[in-house]
Amino acid sequence: MTPIEQTAATLRPWLGSDFVAANAELMARLAFRLTHFTVGRDNLPKAAQDIDTALFMAVRDATGGRMILRLDDNRHMRVKVDDFAIMADELLYLLMHGLPRDEKSFLAVREYSVRHGSLAALRALYLDYQAFQADEEWRTVERVIKTCHPPFRWRGWLTP
Repeated sequence: MTPIEQTAATLRPWLGSDFVAANAELMARLAFRLTHFTVGRDNLPKAAQDIDTALFMAVRDATGGRMILRLDDNRHMRVKVDDFAIMADELLYLLMHGLPRDEKSFLAVREYSVRHGSLAALRALYLDYQAFQADEEWRTVERVIKTCHPPFRWRGWLTP
């Protein structure tokens, strides 16, 4: 799957296929941002904020400020302001998953997880950077994921 397809697939449950298809340029811009991130040059909090803002503005513009989209099950749903931060965090996992598996990336992801409560960062630590952690640290990451984040966000990649 290409980065654009991964970006679209991540956002489709939140924004619906109609919105995602109508905003192919946005999907491409977000995918570019996610795949061209470099630890040391770029900043994870800024990337998250930029993604959040881009998504908010696109939905606002597409809906004339009503913030209501039709999802794939034909329900109409109002996208809440808090949803954009979650969507941005979901996309950040694609960024973190694509980083080199080295100590510099691990430290950046770990710091972001601690400072921002990011499930994407915890997911990356749990799935992609296990080799950099002692068993107890890894189990702690698992515990934090399960106790601090709703199951719908981790059910697909972490066993309950």
